[in-house]
Amino acid sequence: MSIRRVSFRLGGIAIVTVLATACAFVLFHVLRPELFQGRGDIGSLPHYLERAFLHFDFGRSEQGSQTPVADLIRQGVPADVSLLAGGLAVGLLLGIGGGILCARRPRGFWSRLLQFVAMAGMCAPVYVVGLMALLFFGADIGVIPAGIGIPLRYVEFGDSPSGWLGALIVPWFVLGLPLAGMCLRVMLGQMVEAGDQEYVRAARAKGLKEGVVLRKHVAPAALAPTAMLASSSMPLLLTNVVLVEQVFSVPGVFADLTHSIGTANTPLILGMTAVGAFLIAITTFLFDIFLLWLDPRVRVGEALAAGR
Repeated sequence: MSIRRVSFRLGGIAIVTVLATACAFVLFHVLRPELFQGRGDIGSLPHYLERAFLHFDFGRSEQGSQTPVADLIRQGVPADVSLLAGGLAVGLLLGIGGGILCARRPRGFWSRLLQFVAMAGMCAPVYVVGLMALLFFGADIGVIPAGIGIPLRYVEFGDSPSGWLGALIVPWFVLGLPLAGMCLRVMLGQMVEAGDQEYVRAARAKGLKEGVVLRKHVAPAALAPTAMLASSSMPLLLTNVVLVEQVFSVPGVFADLTHSIGTANTPLILGMTAVGAFLIAITTFLFDIFLLWLDPRVRVGEALAAGR
């Protein structure tokens, strides 16, 4: 990918973030115009967007001590990024690995069992899974003793890397479980379909072991559709981040979303909108780069588009 194309896509991330925030601003004005009466700190849409994205001033939160929203974003974004990145990584690893295992014997017992677990992970709400995990294995509150149990408090990485990992590892699995279920099913279907291709039959005819054929020839062909599914699932994953943060008391930007909506805390909601749009856009951009590296067809399409 050329520098020009990268710059163009980074500019698209900025445009998407600004437009999403502007749409939320307009909706607030249309649905609840009384919230903006006498609010000189918010002002008109152009004035607000200029302050927010040129001066990083989203106004002050209307809760508690009226902390600047920019400060709340600075404090909460590291936890959001850690939770989102970890959940995404766990979901992809479990889904892709499970799909490869199921593809060895698609109708076998273990394949059926993994597919059942994947379906359960897709259907079970993350807040229910998280609450059940805390009620069974939570430190000091769990009914089943399991060593030290699941920590009930978030630990900053700078304070204790091991404590940070211990506080996030269970939320990562809870967050990544629905994505893992979707990726496993797509990965399995694509690998079964790719297994009938001529180049795969040729690899088997050369005497390669089935595991080698699956890893080196079948799995790469199934990775691109799976990555595209994961990219399109980012809004759902971010929604689950909000729920997981509340269940496990992770102090991210979205931790007070429910209370902010209930109290019509407009500045904080607009700040959350900007952060959410940016996280989805930047993650989609990273998936695009991965697909460009993985799939030669995408590189050909990029080259053709650049030559026009």
